[in-house]
Amino acid sequence: MREDRDLEQEVLAKKVIIHSDNDAPLKLGANDAVCSMDVAYTEDCAFVSCDIINGKTGEWVNTFVTIHELPTTPYESGYFAYYEGPLLVACLEYLNKQIKLKPSLVIVDGHGLAHPRKFGIACWLGLQIDTPTIGCAKKPLVPYLDNLGGAKGSLSPMLLDDEVVGVALRSNKNVKPIFISPGHLISLDSTIYLIKKFHGEYRIFEPIRRADQAVRKASRGEEGDFELIS
Repeated sequence: MREDRDLEQEVLAKKVIIHSDNDAPLKLGANDAVCSMDVAYTEDCAFVSCDIINGKTGEWVNTFVTIHELPTTPYESGYFAYYEGPLLVACLEYLNKQIKLKPSLVIVDGHGLAHPRKFGIACWLGLQIDTPTIGCAKKPLVPYLDNLGGAKGSLSPMLLDDEVVGVALRSNKNVKPIFISPGHLISLDSTIYLIKKFHGEYRIFEPIRRADQAVRKASRGEEGDFELIS
């Protein structure tokens, strides 16, 4: 099974489009929705959150949470897309039907190109929905250089076979870095620019932090600053 998935990831990775930093950057307008997504689980269902911000200003618009069946594929490191990816697609499809949501950019709690086979969950999702995607993770899957400074905004390249596939970003002074990489239909420069632009004051990317809080509260049956759609 692992060998089959490795081969499939290698084949699909060749279909991923990562723009050159010399290409025109991804521009987002006031009517463009940027969605950050996360998932939480109970014993019998999965809660998927979609935090929406204004693509031009970064202002929060709304957070929606949808409920789905549990994944049928077991979780394995390096194969996160097979476990959680279908839930993200199902959530976006449901929100498209309910509120006509068509995101211009999706940011996921996971990796994009910075993956051993250059095919993290952000790459998988981007191919599925034909939309620009970014991976924003808490832990690395590939090495990064040890010269990351302690100041907010410091960057260090993440390398795979001597190719820069993402960056470690010090999102706040002297906190552990986060790890960002392009997923599909976007450049590394645009990825860095947009994550910095929309980041917020905490270590974790603010829209993903809100999405994470929403699914955790929803999974516990608590109320919060989100809209539950079931």
